[in-house]
Amino acid sequence: MQIKINNKKYEVEEGETVLDVCRREGIRIPTLCAFEGLPREAVCRLCLVEITLTDKLVTSCTLKVCEKLEVTTESERIEKARRINLELLWADHAGKCATCKRNRMCELQKLAEEYKIENFHFVPRKGEITSSEELNLTKDNWSRVVVENENPCVSRNSEFCVECRRCINICPEKKFGFNHRAGDVVVGTPYGEVLDCGFCGECVRACPVAALTDQNDFSKIIESLDDIKKMAVAVVDAGMEEKISKQFSKMDRREKLEDILSKLGFEKIINISEKDAEDEVIKKIKTDYARKEKINPEDIVVFFISSKISKKAEKGKYLNYVLSEREVVRLVRDKKII
Repeated sequence: MQIKINNKKYEVEEGETVLDVCRREGIRIPTLCAFEGLPREAVCRLCLVEITLTDKLVTSCTLKVCEKLEVTTESERIEKARRINLELLWADHAGKCATCKRNRMCELQKLAEEYKIENFHFVPRKGEITSSEELNLTKDNWSRVVVENENPCVSRNSEFCVECRRCINICPEKKFGFNHRAGDVVVGTPYGEVLDCGFCGECVRACPVAALTDQNDFSKIIESLDDIKKMAVAVVDAGMEEKISKQFSKMDRREKLEDILSKLGFEKIINISEKDAEDEVIKKIKTDYARKEKINPEDIVVFFISSKISKKAEKGKYLNYVLSEREVVRLVRDKKII
């Protein structure tokens, strides 16, 4: 079967969506809710396109290919609709980027920059509302915000949530869903309880904004890396170089992992393979290695750089910190390495 996209013919297979075809063929369409391997629910409304079968704009993530289909992915009408939908999503985030954990690594921020969202039509300006209205609006907004830092692995802040449903759909344990109704709807855990799961980290990986982030005390981490009396050791899990490179590609950067870690302050870097017993390798740093090099174990700070964020719950005598690929990039950003 063939369809036309932007007046060019493409071979397609039955069951594919227009967004699938465009991604395969390198035709960029913006989206926040469509994520690899997850159901398509047309939540963000950013992937709108024009087709010859209707006068209405349709979501490319749910539109299945069919005979005689002709698609236009860019036009003045499409641009206007995307900007309005993006501005609605951006309204709750305006002015928060500077202090955000995901600053420069946020999909929403990148789209806002791409579409030059500068006129905040949906954000009340000073003088447009009374102080009492502003106070009531602020109270109403904060009444729905959920901030949780009580579990050892994942930090949650619904203030940044765009309700894309990625976390709901990707969680293998179905720990997320919608709480409350109508305008009070918020993505959260059952009964609003503290997140308690296997901490696979898929929800954090999928989240496009800072609603779900890795749990860590960054001020202490930076302090440890900058302390000349401490020796920072990085134990790098298998496959992390590729994962970290993908994170840097979002910032349009390319760096070798070993160079990055050295610049961050790591004095020793140990790469392990899938066959290695990671716990044994980590333990030996503060036992065998410390004894051999005549270093006080308390002066060694061990970091496990891995996507296995569940290991954060196992920090203790031999392991001080666990850093995901996202956190390594955040460290580079915060320490202004590149």
